[in-house]
Amino acid sequence: MFSLNFRTLSWLNRYLHYRLETQFTLTEPYLEFTEGALGTEKFDDCFYSTVKENGILFGCPVISPALHDLAKKLYFPKQQGGTILLFLETLFSVAFIENQSLTSINGDGEDHHPYQKQLLKIVFLVLQYHLPDSYYRIPQDVILSDLLDRNETFNGALQKLELVLLDTVTLQGYSSLGNRQNNFAFAKLYFFLLWSRENAVGDVSSPEKYLELDRQLREEMIFIFASLIWADDIVATAEQQVIEKYIEQTGLKASKQNELTRMIREPVKISDLHCSFTAVIISSYLVEQLILLSLIDNQEAWQERELIENISLHLGLPSEKLEELYCSVAEFFSVHNERLEFLKNNAAFKQFQDYMNDTVVKLVKKNVANIMNEIKETKELSELLLKATTQPLTSHEKQKVQEQLMDVARSIPALAIFALPGGGILLPVLIKVLPFNILPSSFQDEPVSSQ
Repeated sequence: MFSLNFRTLSWLNRYLHYRLETQFTLTEPYLEFTEGALGTEKFDDCFYSTVKENGILFGCPVISPALHDLAKKLYFPKQQGGTILLFLETLFSVAFIENQSLTSINGDGEDHHPYQKQLLKIVFLVLQYHLPDSYYRIPQDVILSDLLDRNETFNGALQKLELVLLDTVTLQGYSSLGNRQNNFAFAKLYFFLLWSRENAVGDVSSPEKYLELDRQLREEMIFIFASLIWADDIVATAEQQVIEKYIEQTGLKASKQNELTRMIREPVKISDLHCSFTAVIISSYLVEQLILLSLIDNQEAWQERELIENISLHLGLPSEKLEELYCSVAEFFSVHNERLEFLKNNAAFKQFQDYMNDTVVKLVKKNVANIMNEIKETKELSELLLKATTQPLTSHEKQKVQEQLMDVARSIPALAIFALPGGGILLPVLIKVLPFNILPSSFQDEPVSSQ
C-alpha cells in the first residue's frame, strides 16, 4: 500500500509506487512477444505502432478519461499531468517489455526476473539517461519500495528528473486538455529505448552516444522543417514564428539555437538537406512531422505534395510509403480531431480532410465491383448488410459489419493502405458508397463527402 504521507511525495515517487502495485502486462502490439517469438528487428514496428495510436508520435497525446483520472489520483501537475503520465507509461512499459524479452532471449541465467527488480533496473536506466551530468550514490541492492520510502538521495534524483520531464516533454502554455506536447519528445523516447536495448544484458554503458544522436536529429529536423516553409521562397511572419517555436522546443544550447535561427534566415532547399539516419522509423517520423507542420502553420499540405514527396524520396522512402504516412496522419486526426483544439477552424486541415475523403471516395467507387465480390464471399457480412436495409442492427452487429468491412478492404490492394485500425477515413466512405440502403447515421455522426 501507499505510504501515509502519499500526497507529500513527489509525483514520480507516487507513480512508481503505483506501478509497483499495478504490474505492466503485454498489450497491443506487444501481445506477440513470447519467448523467442520475435527478434529485436520487430521492436521498432511495435513501438511505432504504440506511439502512433497514443499520439506521442504526432505531438498530440491522446489522454483517455482513465489516464486523466489516474493523473489526478496520483496528484500529477494539474495542467501537464496527462501528457507527462502518458509519456511515462509509454517509456516504462515499452522499456520493461523489451528488456524482459531481450534478457529471456539471451538466456543470461535469470529468465524470470522478479517484477520489482526488473522495474528498478529500468528506473536506474531512466535516471542515468535523463540526468547524464548528475551522480547519485544510490544503493542498487535495495528493493525499489525501500528506496521510494526511505532513500533521500534516490528521491532527490526523482525530483530532479521531474523538472527535466516537464521541460522536455510538455509545452508551456498548453494543458493536457489541449493535447499538445513537445514535438521532439518522440525522439527522446526512441533514443532512450535504443540505449535501453543495448544495456538489457551486461554492464551499463554511457548514454552519451544516443544523447548525441538525439541532438543531431533535432538539428537536422530544423533544416528539414525550414525547407518546407521556404518552399515558395518567402517566409511569412506566421511561418517564422512556427519555426522559431520548433527551435525553442529542441532544447539545444542557447548558442546552437541562435546559430540555427541565423542559418535558416537564408533559403533552405532540398539539396541542402542532410539526414544522418537511415532507419525507416526515423524517416517516417520526419515526414509525418512535415505533414503536420504544413497543417499547423496553415499551409495547404495536399497542394504541396510534390515538395513533401521529394523530401520523402530524399530520406529514402518510396512513394507507397508516403501514401501510407499521409493516410496515417489523416486517420489519426479523423478519430481525434474533436479533442485537438489547435486544429479547429484551421482551413488547411479542413482542406486536407476533404482531399483525403475525396481520394478515398474515388478509390471506393472505382473498386465497388471488387468490394461487392469480396462481400458476397463473406456470408455473415452479406447477411448483416442485407438485414440493415430492413431493420436496425444491434451495436454488436454494427461492430461486426465494421470489422469485416475493414477485412474486405485489406484484401483489395488499392484500399489496403487506407484500412488502418479504426477505419476513421475508409469506413464512413464504404458505408456511404456501397449499394445498400444503410443510413450513414447508423454508423457515424456525420455523412462524408461523396463528390
